[in-house]
Amino acid sequence: MAFESPYGELLREIGGLLSRLAADGGDRDAAVRLYVRVPALVNVILNYKICAEHGLPLHPTVYYELAEARRYRVDHPIAEIERANRLYRESIELARAAYRLDPAWMSRAEDFRARLPSEVPSFVYTGGLDRYTWRASEPEKLGMLAASVRKSFEPEIIVAAAHGSIMPALLLAEYLGLPLYFVRFSMFKRKDETPIVSLADEVWLSTWSGGRALIYDEDVAKGTTLELFSHRLARLFAESRTACSIRHAGSLMRPDFFARVWWD
Repeated sequence: MAFESPYGELLREIGGLLSRLAADGGDRDAAVRLYVRVPALVNVILNYKICAEHGLPLHPTVYYELAEARRYRVDHPIAEIERANRLYRESIELARAAYRLDPAWMSRAEDFRARLPSEVPSFVYTGGLDRYTWRASEPEKLGMLAASVRKSFEPEIIVAAAHGSIMPALLLAEYLGLPLYFVRFSMFKRKDETPIVSLADEVWLSTWSGGRALIYDEDVAKGTTLELFSHRLARLFAESRTACSIRHAGSLMRPDFFARVWWD
C-alpha cells in the first residue's frame, strides 16, 4: 500500500475513487485505495501548518524536524498562520467526508483546493508501509475499540497523535460520531521530543476544556509515545482516557481502551 503523489493529484484521485464507488459500491480495489489515500489529505496540510507556525520553508518534499526551525527562521505572516490552521481543520472534515462517501465531496474539494496556497498542491505525500499502523487501522479492530469505549466512557472529542494515527483515527471518529483533532507527535520518524502543541491548537481545543477527551495513538509498543502524548494533552481537558487499537503484551503502559493485544 506504499505510494507517493503530489497533493493536487491526490485530490483528483480521491475524487475519481469516490466516483467509482458511487457507480459500484462493491469495488474493493477502489475502497482499499480510498482508505489508504484519504489520510494524506490531513497529513500534508498538517505539514504545511507546522511549517507556517514554526518558521520553516514551505518545501514540497521535506517533513522537518523542529530543531531545523532555529536554522531557517522564516517569518511567515500571521495571516498565513491563520490560513494554515483554518485549512488544517477543514482537511480533517474533508477526509471524514471522503470516508462517508459524501456525494457533495467533489464540490467541497474544489472549494478547498481553490483556497490552498500556490505551493501546497505540489507538496508530495509519501506513504510507507508500516505493518503495525496497517494492523491498527483494520476496521474490525476500530469497531471493537469504539464498542469498548461506549461501554464505560462518553468522550466529547478524540485527540490523536499524528502522523501514524491519522488513518485509524478518522474511521474511529466516524464510528463514535465525535469531533476529531490531530497533534503532531512523531518520536521515531521526526524525532519530536514532545507533542507539538501550538497556541492555535490550544485555543481550538479550549472549546472542550471542561469536557471529556479520548486521547488516541494507533499502537502501543513500549508505551512511551502515548504516555507522553497523554501527559501533555490531558491537562487541556477536565477528564480524559487513553486508547489504542493494538497494545504489545510487554508494554508497561496499559491504555484505558484497546482492541487487541499483539506479541510479535
